[in-house]
Amino acid sequence: MNRRSLLLSAVLLFVLAACSPEKELLPATGSFSQAEPAPLPEDRFLTIAHRGASAYRPEHTLPAYILADEMGADYIELDLRMTKDGRLAVIHDQELQRITGGSGKVSDMSMDELKKVSAGVAFNEENPELAQASYEQLTIPELRDVLMRFGTSVNYYIELKDPPEGAGMEQAVISELEQYGITESSGQRQLPPVILQSFNKESLMRLHEMRPDIPLIQLYSFKENADLSSEELEQLRGYASGIGIPADSAHAGFIEKVKGRELDVHVFTVNEEQDIRRLIAIGADGVFTDRPDVSRRISLE
Repeated sequence: MNRRSLLLSAVLLFVLAACSPEKELLPATGSFSQAEPAPLPEDRFLTIAHRGASAYRPEHTLPAYILADEMGADYIELDLRMTKDGRLAVIHDQELQRITGGSGKVSDMSMDELKKVSAGVAFNEENPELAQASYEQLTIPELRDVLMRFGTSVNYYIELKDPPEGAGMEQAVISELEQYGITESSGQRQLPPVILQSFNKESLMRLHEMRPDIPLIQLYSFKENADLSSEELEQLRGYASGIGIPADSAHAGFIEKVKGRELDVHVFTVNEEQDIRRLIAIGADGVFTDRPDVSRRISLE
């Protein structure tokens, strides 16, 4: 065999080896983690302070989170939206009108611009019996503001709101949680230090790929009796630790079906004592509530 033939043979062998699936060294783009979803605590009904103790203080503000912690909430809930400059604002609505009385969208503003508007004026107007002049000086916090204030002294239940495709919101959230030591496991903790949730399945799957040790909750907005097929539940078990559903859609048969697949059920938003008792009776694992003092008291009975 001449030199040219040898060279061609070598090139051919190299190409065949490179194309062989058995020789693949890197995972394919979009590959999905095979790790089991992180477990949630058994036999523990969770009180999740919805936007803090938001029945009593302006939602998503440090005073609301401080009160929720004082009331014994198992988790403080944060909604996150990305600002124009890629920072993580703690706010539920895309539009500013309801919370601030102002106009504009979170995604069209920088974090510095958001911090110039009041997060407490609307609360004072709607709740004169709870109003305080100091609330007018409250501003929309950034995720790092909350993490710096509380550190590992509380547990966080965080929703990624409308995560923009390709904007890296998932990585930004994980990076900040890691920076402040929130994701570090500790044998002293009875509960996971952070739970992440979203209505966006793809976002949750990306989070599971990054940190399979963090429990994830798939949110649903059922308008009536909740229902998921066996196939849908089996899919969920690949990346989620549980689901979040509206209170009006929750019923015993569905909760039993979901928990039979080893998935937890958290229900939003529940403020009345009789409703919390009903959900405990039919097997719910926790509630999002504006009144964490009420839920906590009932859960300890």
